[in-house]
Amino acid sequence: VSLIHAANRLIGLPERARLWRVARRERMAQAALRESLAQYFAGRYSRAKSAAQHALSIQDDTPELKRDAEFGVLGMLLAAGSAHRLQDRKQRDEHLARAFQLAQGNSAARSAEEGARLMAAEWAIDDRDAPRSLQLLNDLPPGVMRRTQALRLKLQAARLGQQPQEALKTARLLV
Repeated sequence: VSLIHAANRLIGLPERARLWRVARRERMAQAALRESLAQYFAGRYSRAKSAAQHALSIQDDTPELKRDAEFGVLGMLLAAGSAHRLQDRKQRDEHLARAFQLAQGNSAARSAEEGARLMAAEWAIDDRDAPRSLQLLNDLPPGVMRRTQALRLKLQAARLGQQPQEALKTARLLV
């Protein structure tokens, strides 16, 4: 009996080693994502972007982690947010497009996608692009469009786009 147990353990050793390596890579990716978040909040946007890209590269190199769309979307959002703060609009838009692509049709990443749309609408306002901001806000699901942040952004975009009727209607909803 003990000989059978020893044989089973020996046969299962490669699988346990593979699982250990995957878990270790996942911990490294999570740590890089947390580092990116900490650097982003500390105002170190270059470091935040690098850490987010490191987390995403770990995810890309690990087939078992590629299925976690929410992780990928959050990493892309941190990279995009950092690029926005560094005024690198091209890279920001590339990361944002990849975030939308990753989140598309994935129910686990729905909240992250909604956050991406709200952030993109805010960035469009920063870019003085009211039509783009309003379009991004209109693409949100109805429940998300009624959130305070979405209404505030819609009010700002309507004012920026010189749409007083829409701004007044939105202001009433906010009250």
